[in-house]
Amino acid sequence: MAAGWSVMDAINRNSKAAAEERPKARFRTRDISVKKMYSNDMNFYSRQDIEELSNLILAVGLIENMAVTYDPCEKGEYRIISGEMRWRALNLLLEKGYSEFEVATCQILTPAEEHEEMVQIIVANSYRTKNIKDQLEEAQKLKESLQYMKEHGLTLQGMKLDGKKIRDVVANIMKLSGTKVAQIDGINSNLLPEFVEQLKEGKLTFSAAYELSGMSKEDQEEMLKAHEEGEAPTWKEVREAKRAEPEEVSESDTLPGQMEYPKDYEESEGEEESDQEEEPEHEEEWEQAHPESITSLCYSCQRYADCNVKTGTCENCDQYVNKAEAEKTDEQRYDEEQAAIDRETKRKLQEREQEEKMQHLPSDDKKKTIRLSCDTFDRIRNKTQTFLIVKSTEISESSTIIAMEFREGRATGEQMQLRVNHLEDSSTSSALVDGYCVIGIEEA
Repeated sequence: MAAGWSVMDAINRNSKAAAEERPKARFRTRDISVKKMYSNDMNFYSRQDIEELSNLILAVGLIENMAVTYDPCEKGEYRIISGEMRWRALNLLLEKGYSEFEVATCQILTPAEEHEEMVQIIVANSYRTKNIKDQLEEAQKLKESLQYMKEHGLTLQGMKLDGKKIRDVVANIMKLSGTKVAQIDGINSNLLPEFVEQLKEGKLTFSAAYELSGMSKEDQEEMLKAHEEGEAPTWKEVREAKRAEPEEVSESDTLPGQMEYPKDYEESEGEEESDQEEEPEHEEEWEQAHPESITSLCYSCQRYADCNVKTGTCENCDQYVNKAEAEKTDEQRYDEEQAAIDRETKRKLQEREQEEKMQHLPSDDKKKTIRLSCDTFDRIRNKTQTFLIVKSTEISESSTIIAMEFREGRATGEQMQLRVNHLEDSSTSSALVDGYCVIGIEEA
């Protein structure tokens, strides 16, 4: 992502004079009938499930205000800048008879020049999840609008665009890396329309589309003809097609009886080896591999240097390889395994030592020790269980026993003393077998 400039700076930092006159955290709002609003022709984003959104608004209300600008025409009075899906959902609720949703609170924006309004629409939609079709159109429209504004001396919310790289501004607004924006721009500028449609429909991967955009129009047309009746070309097929172009060697470069080598043989051989190193093992998918979240997962990945999407906003990736784990030597792995064995051995020795101490207490203070699961231990401590079934050895009425808590076969260190207030065994109850008893208990 571009550094040194932020679209939030452009939105929040106007000239000093304007900043003194304008409130910092307030804006004009007005309750407006949805029937007076009309759709913005410049809104190019895909329509999501309006039915689902209307049900959500019906359940919890309209959580976020819409933004409109006053521009009366035959369609209505207020043109929508932000919130077209919410507007459509409110109209759907009206059609179903929910008249209480006719009026919505809206932020009133000052009418802007056409290209500045396009930027406002894109910034207002920065929250949404976008498919590749939306990203291609968003990057193209941002580039055109910002270029126009820069050339005509227009400002972005008071911020001059002079001295700013348009690609960096686009990357910042779209929350993408400059590399990806450059790749999208290459696709928008050079890829055949037929391949662009395949990309938008999900038939062509982003990686393959970007490789195709680096080919001449003639080569792209040949590739298109070769796949007219089949599936879209894969990344590997495009790469192989680009490598397959032979280098012509003129007769003047050779002598009779001399073995023919390609021109600049040593250089071409070096380039071939370099290409083989750069070629990934499998085709890289662009969208599915890089979800969004603020983490530093990419920087710990072994493939970071070769990845075509270097970002600090990835929390999960189907191509992630932990660099620290992958680069461990056999000696390091062996040391870790031995350390884990040593810790487990130490824990077992401590448990055994603790049990032996309990077994060797003086006869007057010696107490029976029993093991309890975490659930049973908690029920007894909370007084929701007042009995236990145990072996009757060394247990008698009015004796004291020690209950130790165990989780998955390991002592947790928690224990409590229990007093036996009642005892039933096979001599007093025919339901019990020899060697076992039911004891009534309470915490001592």
